[in-house]
Amino acid sequence: MIFDRLERLEQYKGLNGNLDRLIDYALSHEFKSLTPGKNEIDGDNCWMSSNVAELAPTNAVYERHMAYIDLQIPIDEGEIITVRPVEDLNWPETDDETRFTEGPAGTPLDLVPGTFAIFFPGDAHNCGISKGDQARVRKLVGKARI
Repeated sequence: MIFDRLERLEQYKGLNGNLDRLIDYALSHEFKSLTPGKNEIDGDNCWMSSNVAELAPTNAVYERHMAYIDLQIPIDEGEIITVRPVEDLNWPETDDETRFTEGPAGTPLDLVPGTFAIFFPGDAHNCGISKGDQARVRKLVGKARI
C-alpha cells in the first residue's frame, strides 16, 4: 500500500507497466472533467472510473483485489479508508477478483483532495467511511492489472 500526496504520484512509476499508464492518465486529465463511469485506457489492463461513493460513519467490510492494483483519488471532501494486514482477517475461498470480509477497525488513512492511495493485490482496505456528517464522495478509482 502507498499513501502519499498527488505531487509525488509520478515517482511511483516503474513498479508495473499498467500502473505507469494509469498514473500517466491521471496526471494528464482534469479530474472533475472525466466522464462519470469507466474511462478506458487499455481495455482490461487499466482504466479509470469516476464515481460517487456513498459514505457511512463506520464500515466493517474489507476488500482485497487479487489481480489488480487499485489507485484511489478523492475529488472533493475525501473519505476515511482503513487498512489492515490481510493475515488479520478471514477471507472466503473464492475465485472472484475482489474478495470481501468483515473485520475490526483498522488504521485510518485520511484521503483528502491532493492525496492518493494505491492498494496492491492482497492489501486489505475498507472504504466509504465518512468524515463527520458527509454522505458521499466523488472520487476516481483506477485499476491496473498485475
